[in-house]
Amino acid sequence: MRDTTQTHIRNQGIAIAEVRGALQVLAANTLNNKQHIQERIAVAERKLTEVQNKLTEIEFSESVQWLEDKAGVDA
Repeated sequence: MRDTTQTHIRNQGIAIAEVRGALQVLAANTLNNKQHIQERIAVAERKLTEVQNKLTEIEFSESVQWLEDKAGVDA
């Protein structure tokens, strides 16, 4: 796997961790009202959609032949 691809995947993992952390804080804080919670969830959904789109882009950015070679099965 190319270094740039590894970096992109690592960055997406970090983005996912940030969303998870924000949701955990939101769940732990009982002082939030319904509107605030809904807004935070909407932000999290947008971030996760961005991550999903970037992962799809990464998936098609390079050959997956190395996966087939390494695993001995079709990727």
